[in-house]
Amino acid sequence: MQELPAPLHPDTHRPQKTATEDKVPRHEKALYGLGSPSMGLVDQIIQYQVQQVLVYGLGMSPALNSMIVMIFRIVDALTDPVMGWISDNARTRFGRRRPFMFLGCLLMALILPFVWRFNEHWDMIWIAVWFVIFGILMSTATTIYNIPYQSLKMEMTPDYNERTSVNVYSGIVITLFGLISPWVWKLTQQPFFTGQLPGEEPNTLLGIRNIAIWFAGLVLIIGMIPTFVCKERYYAKAQKQKKEPFLRSLGLTFKSRPFLMMLALIFTMNLEGLVTGMGGYISLYYVFGGDKVFAATFTGVAGTIGGFLGFFSIPFFGKLATRFGKERSLLVVTVAHIVMAGSIWFCYNPKLPWLAVIPVLLNGLLIAGLWTVVPSMKADIVDDDEVRTGERREGSFESVFSWFQKFTGTVFTGISGFVVIAAGFQIKLGAAQADGVFTRMILMMSLIPMALGIIQCILIIKWPLTAGRMGEIRQVLEARRGKIDMSGGRVIPS
Repeated sequence: MQELPAPLHPDTHRPQKTATEDKVPRHEKALYGLGSPSMGLVDQIIQYQVQQVLVYGLGMSPALNSMIVMIFRIVDALTDPVMGWISDNARTRFGRRRPFMFLGCLLMALILPFVWRFNEHWDMIWIAVWFVIFGILMSTATTIYNIPYQSLKMEMTPDYNERTSVNVYSGIVITLFGLISPWVWKLTQQPFFTGQLPGEEPNTLLGIRNIAIWFAGLVLIIGMIPTFVCKERYYAKAQKQKKEPFLRSLGLTFKSRPFLMMLALIFTMNLEGLVTGMGGYISLYYVFGGDKVFAATFTGVAGTIGGFLGFFSIPFFGKLATRFGKERSLLVVTVAHIVMAGSIWFCYNPKLPWLAVIPVLLNGLLIAGLWTVVPSMKADIVDDDEVRTGERREGSFESVFSWFQKFTGTVFTGISGFVVIAAGFQIKLGAAQADGVFTRMILMMSLIPMALGIIQCILIIKWPLTAGRMGEIRQVLEARRGKIDMSGGRVIPS
C-alpha cells in the first residue's frame, strides 16, 4: 500500500480552494436535491402522520403506535445492506445507481395511495397489521431508491470542498420542499381533502388518504429528475474492480475507523429519540391544553419559520465547513444543540404557548447544519477506504450507515412510547395528567440530549479526516489509479 505524503500545510483543518475542473455544474447540484423531497413526501404521509392520525385521531395507544413504526422500520433497515451490495456490484449500461433509482421511484408512487386505505371501524390490531404490511412495502421501495441515490452523491466530485457544496445546493432545494411538511397535519383537517362540510369535526383519516394521491404524483415527477440528470463519475473506475461477496464487503466496511466513529456519533443522536418523541405530547396536552386545531396550526407555523431559517443557515454552515473544516462546522452545530436542549426547560410554558416555538426553530437550524456536513464527511470516508482496499464501495458504506441510523432510531423510537408511559402519561387523560407527569417529561427531554451532546463533541474533536488528511489521500489515489474526468467519468492516467 502506498505511503501517504507529508502534510500539505500546517493547519490541517483549513481546506484548500476547489479547482475549476473539480466543480459540479450548479444545475446538477440543485436538481440532485429533488430526490430527498420525493422520499420526504413519503415519510410525511407515513412516518410523521402516524401519531397524528392513529393516536390523536383514532385513539391508538402510544406504545402500539411506537411498535408499528419500529416493526416496519426494522425490516426496512435490514434491506439496506443488501441494496448497497447489489448497487455496488451492478454493471449495467446505465450505471450502478440510476436503474435502481428509476425502479424505486416508480414503486413509491404506486404504493403510496394504498397505505391509509384500511377500514377505520376495524379493531386497532387489524389496523396495525394493515399499516405494518404497507409500511414494509413502502420502506422496501424507498430503500431501492434511497441507497443508490445517497451513494450517487459520494460519486459527484473528488474534491473536499465541492462535496460540501453539493450538499449546500441540494440542501436548499430540500429545505424549500420541506416547507410543505409542517402543514400536512393541518391539510388533513381541511374540507378540500376530507370531503366534509365546513364546520364538521375534521376526519384526518379521510384527509390523509386524499393527500396521499396528490403526493404520489409529485413523488413520481421529482424523484425521476436526479435519475436522468446526475452523472455517476466513478462508474468507469468501478467497472474495472471485481465484484465483492456480500459478507466480505460488509466486513471491510466495519474495518474503517472513521466510519465506526461516524456510527458512534449517529448512535448518540438517535439515543435522544428515547425522549424527543415526548415533545408532541407535551406540546399538545400541556402547552396547548389538548387543543388539536391550535396544535396543528402551531406545527405548521413553527415548521415553516424553522424551514426558512434552515434555508438561510445552509449556506452559512457550508461556508463554515469550506473555510474552517467540516469537523469544526459540525462542532458548532453540536454545541448549539446542547443549548437548544437546555432551552426546552424554559420554553414549554402553558402561560406563554408560543414560546415553545424557540426549540422548534433552533432544531430546524441545527438539522440543516447537520445534514449539510455529515453527507460530505461520508464521501471522505469512502476515499479513505479506497486507500486501504483499492475499491469504490459507496453503496456499502451508505447502506450500513442507513441501516444503522434506521435500526437504532427505530429501536429507540419504539421504546420511546413505553418511556412516555413510564413517565406516568396516560393518553385517555389528555391534558388532565397527574401532578408531576409533564414536569418529568420536560426534564427528561432537556437533560438527556444535553448529556449526549457532550459525548458527541468529544467524538467530533477526535475526527481524523481533516482537510489536510483528505488532500494527502487524494494525492495517493490519483497517483495510483488516475484522475476522475468530471465531464464524462473517464479515468485519466496520472
